[in-house]
Amino acid sequence: MSLTPQQQRAAYANGNVAVIAGAGTGKTHMLAERYLYHLQKSEFSPLEIVAVTFTDKAAAELRSRIRLLVSQKLPERSDLLAELEAAQISTIHALAMRICREHPQAADVPPDFTVLDELEGVLWVNQWLNEALDTLPVELYEKVPYSLMSQTLQVLLQDPIAAEKALAQGAEKWQELAQELQQKALRELLQHPTWQQARTTLQNYAGQASDRLEVETRQPALQAMEAVDLKENITESLTVIAGLKINIGSKKNWTDGGLEIVKETIKGLRNLVEKALKDGLVTLEFSVVDEQLKAILPALQEAFSSVQKYINQEKRRSRVLDFADLEVGALRALQDEQVQFYYAQRWRAFLVDEFQDTNPVQSEILQRLTQNTLLTIVGDAKQSIYGFRRADVEVFRSWCDRITNSGGNEEVLTTSFRTHKLLIDHINSIFTPLLGDLHQDLDAYRADCPNSYPPVQVYTVEAESDINKPQRLRVEAFHLAKLLKQMLDDQTLVYDKKTQTLRPIQPGDIAILSRTWEPLAVYGEALESVGVPVALAGGDNLLATREAKDGWALLRFLADPSDDLALVAVLRSPFFAVSDRVLFTLIQSQEENDTTEQDEQSKTNWWQKLKSSDIPELQQPVQVLSQLLRDRNLEPPTRLLQIANHLTGYTAVITNLPGAARREADWRGFVELVQQLEHGSSDVFAAVRRLKRLAAAEIEIPRLPLSANDAVALMTIHAAKGLEWSVVVIPDLARSQPYTSETVYFDPAYGVALKLEDEQGETQKPVLYTCLEHLRKQREEAETLRVLYVALTRARDQLILTATDESGGSLSGLATGLAAAGISINTIPFNPELAQAPVPPEPPLPSEPHSLLINSVGSGLFELPVTALSEYAQCPKKFAYRFIQGHPGIGSGVGTARRVGTLAHLALERGIRDIETLAGFDVSLPKESVSEALQLAQRFEEVADFAQFQQGQWELPVNLKVGSLTFNGIVDLLGDDWVLDFKTDQEIAPERHRFQLWAYAQATGCTNAHIAYLRHDYLHTFSTEELQTTGQEAKILVQNILDGHFLANPSHTNCGFCVYQEICDERYQPTGEAAEKKHQIGATGYKK
Repeated sequence: MSLTPQQQRAAYANGNVAVIAGAGTGKTHMLAERYLYHLQKSEFSPLEIVAVTFTDKAAAELRSRIRLLVSQKLPERSDLLAELEAAQISTIHALAMRICREHPQAADVPPDFTVLDELEGVLWVNQWLNEALDTLPVELYEKVPYSLMSQTLQVLLQDPIAAEKALAQGAEKWQELAQELQQKALRELLQHPTWQQARTTLQNYAGQASDRLEVETRQPALQAMEAVDLKENITESLTVIAGLKINIGSKKNWTDGGLEIVKETIKGLRNLVEKALKDGLVTLEFSVVDEQLKAILPALQEAFSSVQKYINQEKRRSRVLDFADLEVGALRALQDEQVQFYYAQRWRAFLVDEFQDTNPVQSEILQRLTQNTLLTIVGDAKQSIYGFRRADVEVFRSWCDRITNSGGNEEVLTTSFRTHKLLIDHINSIFTPLLGDLHQDLDAYRADCPNSYPPVQVYTVEAESDINKPQRLRVEAFHLAKLLKQMLDDQTLVYDKKTQTLRPIQPGDIAILSRTWEPLAVYGEALESVGVPVALAGGDNLLATREAKDGWALLRFLADPSDDLALVAVLRSPFFAVSDRVLFTLIQSQEENDTTEQDEQSKTNWWQKLKSSDIPELQQPVQVLSQLLRDRNLEPPTRLLQIANHLTGYTAVITNLPGAARREADWRGFVELVQQLEHGSSDVFAAVRRLKRLAAAEIEIPRLPLSANDAVALMTIHAAKGLEWSVVVIPDLARSQPYTSETVYFDPAYGVALKLEDEQGETQKPVLYTCLEHLRKQREEAETLRVLYVALTRARDQLILTATDESGGSLSGLATGLAAAGISINTIPFNPELAQAPVPPEPPLPSEPHSLLINSVGSGLFELPVTALSEYAQCPKKFAYRFIQGHPGIGSGVGTARRVGTLAHLALERGIRDIETLAGFDVSLPKESVSEALQLAQRFEEVADFAQFQQGQWELPVNLKVGSLTFNGIVDLLGDDWVLDFKTDQEIAPERHRFQLWAYAQATGCTNAHIAYLRHDYLHTFSTEELQTTGQEAKILVQNILDGHFLANPSHTNCGFCVYQEICDERYQPTGEAAEKKHQIGATGYKK
């Protein structure tokens, strides 16, 4: 595409040029042409030109554009293409890093430094700050408490150059700033329309001399306003106005409706004055708190210097720098005349993009580099939205003035290649009254709107005041989903920028842009419920996601196996998906621990309980976690996460959960985060410690972005900077802007101010604090409007604005502009049915299969404990309840007999012969039951029939595959050619356990299988023939399980003590005399 006349003037300017480039006006195209102009007309080498961009992505795009232009227009200059690859086209931090590397001595940095990313920088600085605070003299903490010192220094160290200048300012600057802001605030109050109208109204209306509203309200109001006008007793007078009453007075004492008019006037005046008093500027007075601030600043200055010196020493020792250090180092190096001369000889032209996002330190660096070079700056003050990164819109404006005042040019790009005329006109009309001097109208390159929808639609939820925000948000989300679904179903035409033609809209042409991440999930759910795909581009905090919490819990457990909360979280997570029923069963076996000191000392943690449990569902978690614990001293944390994923199939599970793509990205993001935290120490304890520090410091780790593909993009406005879509939705506009009053404010021109407390703990704000807080609020309010401008200018064809209320937040800020543009606001009636979480739609029906399934679909099982065969043989329906449905049954938990059996097994396996030691594995079991378990274990050693089985391998995990089913179990004792299982049952019933013993024999290749009935001193041996017969039966049972045959086998014996008896329709029903007897006995067990 050829350049427009505006772009040509900017690209081909002879000298320095400041380019004000509106949204979508082709600034990157112009910058690439400007670079080519320097190559052709100025005959510069790419090595003599520096291009600075805001992001690495933008730098790569600009280099690509330049490379294409050079290959097209200068195909014979292969030398330029080669040099272009080495040219300085980068971010400002990459430029600063180069200066520090080339001149480390002048920059006062280690020659071989590495750069910490933003996350690493915060972690290391916080650690070093805590260490440095411990080295400060006690005398400093007598003047500034530790917590206040820590909070203040943490803020100051984020911008050390500005902080150093601020700390050097004297108290005389406070008076100048306070007087300036106070006079301005008072002037604005007196010139406010409400104040002017109130004076006129109160002078025109008067009640009878006996009327209370006249005496107690109107007259005092006029007297107070007159005093304020004369700048006399301002605080007292405004306080009088703020306290005026309006619930007095009588109509008969007023004429021409004066009573109501005066009341409304006083109400408006009172609100205006209350706001002025709350802001605190018009009533500024120096007091004792200002003296306190003045007294502690020297201590703070000394502490800042000491802490900064300590941290810098640690950075030098570790040979690391953060981004702020790069700026400080580069600026320090450029103060050296030899360094300045070096770069003046090397670089002859500078092109700086997104200049409106430059901070004062970066501005000073560029000033020292560009004094004798050709300079091109490109920016748009209306799109300055990075104040939280210290960007200052005034920097761009001052540089524009500097260029024009020194004979350079200022060019304005107003032709938008993004948006059609009707939408551009609306955006111009909206922001003309809002942005004031910053605003410049844009013109549209494209004339026609591609469809019949209004270019700007505004909707607000209409509901009673008692309807809460989450309910309103659901209704707003449903309306948006319905509206966007209709556009997609109607195949609404949109402009395709690549082909420059019209085509039907696709989900990828739509974006929902919010000020924060918080509400985006709600809009995503609503869209998915109507079948519209969405892609959440990121999120507010990676550590708050389920996947990060799962991985973190695993690392916490591996670092400390006694961390019960971490272990339970891991068990319940997709790593193992252990049900609450199983966990309940486990804890019931050792419930109600005694609270005596002795019991507390002997109390076992969950990991010990888990290892001693014989619950089949817990065997695999024990094996996996045991392996990971063995590996924790050999492998780094990321490798431990990979091993856990390999052993459990974690990512395979989350891939089949709702929002799979988002879940997988969060898992990858967490693994990458842990890999970052391994820097300098690769053990799991260090990684967990650093994760805890991140959480404690409330540092938000961004989630990995998702590729939108053909899905509606959900992201924040800041994340959308530089992007565009056919349809842009700006929702939740009534959300109030969060404001937090910081502990410290500082300004290099005025000083440092702290929020202090008096002896009663009440907050006290020094005058300077109030002034700097006011200036910050002003900047944030102005930036809020610029953020909205950026959001609205992302749209090519349609804009949809929505809010959960009819006023408030950004909607109130836009109200004047919407009215000026003549845009009506539509209401969304509140519907309580739509205020509920949406139900996801049914998945689409699969295509007709190529082959038909004519047999049962089967059970879907692939793994079972060996005891399951016995359960199935006894009653297939009981088996189905337990292993297919996972039903816990109706009972009172694990019985005493089973707990006694578990302890007996433990005593045998571990050789425990002391009752106190054994009791520690089930502290809530009565001592007589523990004693019983110990006696049963001892019987194995004492009974002659058991003597030949004293030597063998204890507690051997085994598995056996029968058909497509795998059976898992643990052999109590394995000998040379035999397996033995201990039973503490009240009855001798080997036929009930034959499948279990057969499975053990098959899995270990043994030909002999025995059961030691400890309670009866009886050894039962299964013959080879019995085992063979049992094996044939087992194969039949397995096939029946796979085929899904789960009919009940009711009998008095099977159903008498079954935990599913109450819910089973096929349970055993007594007849005749027995039934009558049962009828006579009520559910309580008492005869009727």
